Amino acid sequence: MVLSRPQENPMKSLSFVSLLFVGLIVGVHGHGVDFYTKECPEARGIVQSTVVAAIKKNVDSAGALWNLHYHDCFVRGCDGSILLDSSHYGPAEKDSGVPDSPKEIAYDIIDEIKYAVEKVCPVTVSCADILTLAARDAIVELGGPEWKVCSGRLDGFISYANESKFYMPGPSADYQTLVQKFALKGLTEMDMVVLSGAHTIGKVKCSVIESSLYNSSGPCGVDPTLDPTYAMELKAQCPIGSSNLVFLDPTGDDTSVNGSSPPPYPGHRRLLATRSAGNTVDKNYYVRVSGKNAKTGRATSTNQNLKVRNSKGTLRSDRNLMSTKSGKALVYREAGFSKKDLASAADKENQPFFNDLVKSMEKLSTLKDPSSPGGEVRCNCRSINL
Repeated sequence: MVLSRPQENPMKSLSFVSLLFVGLIVGVHGHGVDFYTKECPEARGIVQSTVVAAIKKNVDSAGALWNLHYHDCFVRGCDGSILLDSSHYGPAEKDSGVPDSPKEIAYDIIDEIKYAVEKVCPVTVSCADILTLAARDAIVELGGPEWKVCSGRLDGFISYANESKFYMPGPSADYQTLVQKFALKGLTEMDMVVLSGAHTIGKVKCSVIESSLYNSSGPCGVDPTLDPTYAMELKAQCPIGSSNLVFLDPTGDDTSVNGSSPPPYPGHRRLLATRSAGNTVDKNYYVRVSGKNAKTGRATSTNQNLKVRNSKGTLRSDRNLMSTKSGKALVYREAGFSKKDLASAADKENQPFFNDLVKSMEKLSTLKDPSSPGGEVRCNCRSINL
């Protein structure tokens, strides 16, 4: 089936005068790592300090910010459209009801940053840039790689709930659908597998995975691709009808021994003292998805009747990364397994995952929608300027 974009509401079209004004804004807004050096040199420091403080207060903030950035870029490009509240025209992206929607805590952090930035540099730093920088800083704060983020994005005028439903891959998406959804955004199969690594941190609602635990074709209603031991752990946390949250990657960094941290990644700023199981950016997500032992590279368990390797991927879409030959190869690459099916000693520092993550995040953060009618620098991230 060929995917086609949902039709837009003509009532939301901008007037000719508005479009002309937007054109003037676009003409003077550029891109670059040093974009705010003169206009607002305090901006990046404010973003970083606010993100660090938020994560120290609630470590779940990191995963929420990364998820928010991903949702934003995946619909209309990185234009802050996910931040807009619904209006009388209809529901916005944030109210689409798609599973694994960004958590309110992330919106509150962006509001806090915007308020602080506006006090020193009014109508200068876009919400889209704030969100992109905040996501990068959150990844770094939980042990991930650091990279330079270009600034100069504009905030969009449009946010449609139906577009979010159309573009966002679901938590049960099969491999072909995942590849197709990413391809619509100019992202490759490898980008899809690498960006799925965002599930190395964060939590998911039990309701999202309930069908895999109770209503599938395997024994006791468990999805046959899900490791039975892990399924029992999840059932203990997620009884039927539960509103609890569970970690997407509950074990943290397998390369850390006796509390010691792995060697820092080049350019790495810090490792948060409170980083722990489920709150560390590392390759362990791929080790769990692969169904292999991190040290031996051998399968932890296999369903002999169905001849499928049991994965410890929390979401069905995670486990579906192992459903094709090319998907398996990419998961093994990111997990650091060598061609001989053994853990590669050279990859103990989370490479090549970190190298690949930087490249894919750079691509994600520069996505644009050519059909969007320009943009502005919002005074309030939740609404367009009047």
